Amino acid sequence: MKQRWLLVVWMAVGLAAAMLPTEGLARNKVEIPTLRWVPDSLGCMVDKAGTDRFYRYTIASDDVKISLAVDPQELTQSQRRAGHVVGLLLTIHNNNTKTPLAVKPNDATLEFIDHFHWRFPAWEPGDLAYRVQNSTDNLMHQTDKDLEKRPEKVKGSEVRLREHQRLVSEMVEFLSTQGLHETALDAVNPDVSGWIFFPSRGKWVGSWKKREEFVFRIPVGSWMVEFPFVLPPNDRPILKARPD
Repeated sequence: MKQRWLLVVWMAVGLAAAMLPTEGLARNKVEIPTLRWVPDSLGCMVDKAGTDRFYRYTIASDDVKISLAVDPQELTQSQRRAGHVVGLLLTIHNNNTKTPLAVKPNDATLEFIDHFHWRFPAWEPGDLAYRVQNSTDNLMHQTDKDLEKRPEKVKGSEVRLREHQRLVSEMVEFLSTQGLHETALDAVNPDVSGWIFFPSRGKWVGSWKKREEFVFRIPVGSWMVEFPFVLPPNDRPILKARPD
């Protein structure tokens, strides 16, 4: 429902913008410097499948070092999670601690290149944890009602429900403790690392292709940081999904 509302607002804003005078748009446009990861460019590196199997895309300069870690299997793994949530791990180090860097994960977006370049806004970790827990509570309530009608199913269902509750509890704790929150990197706290989560289903994004292109964006300090990436990476084979 939230995504549908966002789509309506986005379309309304786009329509209103199209009706504004061109001169006014040009006069009020604010250019934001961009730091973009580009293969084989100065300061851009990729560490392929280390001990944790993640691919790490890094942008390094005199002022900042930013790394985006992506699981090469995230394409298939996300489709098995509740809500089809996509998770990306971001690490930032401020080299110039005289100038604090504001990190704003709530303003991050994930662009789906092959789906009309649709951009999903990031989930706020606490909001996502609440949604996951609320969805589970609703499922438990409905299951209890169903079992009242089919008491012979209680024993087997209770085992599955306990396992489901355990997994949900672990997921909620992970979201609460490992999610990246808005912060400022300074001399006292020059580093931050945490997960950013995105939805992956909406009006313009349905079934995924076997290989997908993305662009992750996040405001850091005065820059808009961009990481384009592909899942699975081009140097990895496309694996067949296991049947559910």
